[in-house]
This record gives sequence, structure tokens and C-alpha cells, in this order.
Amino acid sequence: MKIGEIVEKSGLTERMLRHYESIGIIVPRKSAKGTRLYSEADLSVARLIHRMRLMDIGLDNLAKIAQERQKHKTGDSSASSVGDLLNALAELLSEKAQQALVLRSEIVEASKAVQKCQGCTNVPSSESCPECPMNDMVERNPVAALVWK
Repeated sequence: MKIGEIVEKSGLTERMLRHYESIGIIVPRKSAKGTRLYSEADLSVARLIHRMRLMDIGLDNLAKIAQERQKHKTGDSSASSVGDLLNALAELLSEKAQQALVLRSEIVEASKAVQKCQGCTNVPSSESCPECPMNDMVERNPVAALVWK
């Protein structure tokens, strides 16, 4: 595939692909005339990078993983080192997943409290609606505080 096709299929821009190439994350073949030629594996990696970036995974992490294997003389030492990097990435994703679950819980809880305000004719403030369920939630739920303060 040429760069335009991989851009279309991956969701990345041409500039992003060239940057990822410059830091060693994607390494396309080049034709005799220097045209970048991307494989299905390159497309798969491009899509992975896109997903990782959506999860706010730094390019430095991805570049380390992409380049680590070449630093070793044996599969054994490579496997150990790459395995450590992959395990660290998995742990980072677990932490992000846990944070996302906590945030989701706070959002759902605040949403349920907001739903209780449907049909309320008071001005939406703690002064005009002292019995509003949002009042109780503001101190313990940052999403409720965002909405109510």
C-alpha cells in the first residue's frame, strides 16, 4: 500500500505516519524510487498506534517496544527485555482502565442524581432547592461538583 491508502485505512494522517517512521515505530519498505510501501502488518501497527494514542499511551513507550528486540543478540535476552516492556504497558493500561471505571461510576452516579431533578420547578441551585439530591453529592462526587457548582 502507498501512504494515501494506509492513511485512509488507519485513521492516521500522512504527517503522523512519517513521524512514527522517523522514531522507528513503523518501518515501511521503499521501492527502488523511494516510495514508501506499507504492508498489512504496517497497517495493523498503524491501527494499534491509533488505539494506543486514544488511550493516551506515549509514543516513547511504543518506540521502546518497537526498537527493543533489535538491541539484543539472542532471542532469550530479547524476550526478557521485551516482555518487561509489554508487562509495564499492560500494567499502565490496567491502571488507566481502573481510573476509567472509577470515573464512569462517578458519572453514572451524578447522572442518576440529575435525573431526579426532572420535573423540578425550582431554579437549579443549592439555595433555591435545598433538598436537591445534588447538594448531598457535591462533596463526594467531583462530577456532581462540576455540574452543581
